[in-house]
Amino acid sequence: MAGRIVCFGATGYTGTLIAERLLAAGAQPVLAGRDTSRLQALADRLGGGLEVAKADVFRQNSVFALLEPGDVLVSTVGPFAKYGDVAVRAAIAAGATYIDSTGEPTFIRRVFENFDAPARKQGAALLTALGYDWVPGALAGSLALEEAGAGAVRVEIGYFVKNASASAGTRESLVGASLDPGFAWRHGRVVTERGAARVRSFGAAGAAFSAGGAEHFTLPLAYAHLREVNTYIGAGPLTRGVQLAAAATALAQRMPGSRTVMQAAGERVAARVPGRAETAASSRIVATAHDADGRQLAEIVLEGPDPYDFTASFIAWAAQRRVEGAGALSPVLAFGGLDVLATGCAGAGISPAA
Repeated sequence: MAGRIVCFGATGYTGTLIAERLLAAGAQPVLAGRDTSRLQALADRLGGGLEVAKADVFRQNSVFALLEPGDVLVSTVGPFAKYGDVAVRAAIAAGATYIDSTGEPTFIRRVFENFDAPARKQGAALLTALGYDWVPGALAGSLALEEAGAGAVRVEIGYFVKNASASAGTRESLVGASLDPGFAWRHGRVVTERGAARVRSFGAAGAAFSAGGAEHFTLPLAYAHLREVNTYIGAGPLTRGVQLAAAATALAQRMPGSRTVMQAAGERVAARVPGRAETAASSRIVATAHDADGRQLAEIVLEGPDPYDFTASFIAWAAQRRVEGAGALSPVLAFGGLDVLATGCAGAGISPAA
């Protein structure tokens, strides 16, 4: 018997979007969070007599009590590097499927390196970063590798968004992510490197700076011959400025206690910024595959909607699908293969450019 879908953080911006998509698809998610009055107001607005449940990361037992074996836990409670571990542990303890919307490199690495083995032991499936950060790159990178053939050992992926606008939760997460070290896949293993350490051009799409992404873990799981994976974020004319700022931040953090001060200050500034503006955003993802001599063998360009729209629709799709395997998984394999992933992404609005 299929378990329930539990939306933890349902009253947040992304959590509400996911709950709406699930209800539209005929699912009956449990709405979970720390404020029962807000949860009930959301349930009343959505209709359908949805169940609500109180759960708070500062009361860990309340999160563990949410789940039963076979359930799907969808977590949008961030910043994940600060608050995300409890939900992962709860899903592992229950032998449940765990899905989250994070884009934070530090947390993604923690899921794959720290929680994979316990999840395998308990039969739990962990699907971290299952939204716009970083599923489209896994799809684009896989399509490029398939087109390139066995000679491809390196893949480069760039993310570009027009008219972007971030939610309050995303802005707070970005503060911590900008202070944390990044990483990349080199010579068959994950290596630590400073965020924005490199800048490259993706042709007409523009320039982008390097960042740690889930693809550094998820693509090698699907393509064992990969020797190098790089992900980049486009910032247009600000790209070089981001690189310089990242270098300055890394230098400043050598002073004892500086990171705590910078994060607290950054979060205060982020909290004062007005809420997310509803803009006509669009996204483009470019992936190139290369051989051992650096020759480009293939290029794939994907296009799609606002990243939040994609995240909500794709996670709602994923939460209703059977997942194959246990431990920290790759979306390329977890749902039955690349064709299924492509179908899910297309349903959420991202597909090859015309």
